[in-house]
Amino acid sequence: MDLLKLMGDRYTCRRYSNEDVKEEDLNKILEAGRIAPTSHNNQPQRIYVVRSEEAKEKLMKDFAYNYKAPCYLVCGYNIDEVWRNDLDGDRESGDIDVSIVITHMMLMAEELGLGACWIGRITPELVKKNLNIPENVKVVAVLSLGYHREDDRPSKLHTIRRSNEELVKFL
Repeated sequence: MDLLKLMGDRYTCRRYSNEDVKEEDLNKILEAGRIAPTSHNNQPQRIYVVRSEEAKEKLMKDFAYNYKAPCYLVCGYNIDEVWRNDLDGDRESGDIDVSIVITHMMLMAEELGLGACWIGRITPELVKKNLNIPENVKVVAVLSLGYHREDDRPSKLHTIRRSNEELVKFL
């Protein structure tokens, strides 16, 4: 598939079928995250796969959105392995690294015919506590993952795009 077309067709999925994510598809999605570029190639990302009913129940305990996805990927980074930019007030690259990783995984999911939703409206400390994620991991977002339900559609806002004339400036 043409990459620009794939990027344009991908949309946030909020209605999932009951079908479990195939192991082969999940492994490809996780591999797409593994090979994503990270600052200084430190690879601080940590992905927690939430598939069992018990784990999903723990995740949903203090969670704002339950899309009833068959799989959730809790995405974060090890704060001890993140690259720090000493030229800019010791700014860490972790949020950026994880954002790149999630984007790679979302695009791979689309390529494989799966839907995904980047869930950023979370309380990271509650997610960590409920799933027993180590203290040195900062949770950034959760990616819901599964096959689209038949009635799933993009939101009305999906195709609204500002022009490059408005967004890009050549200096």
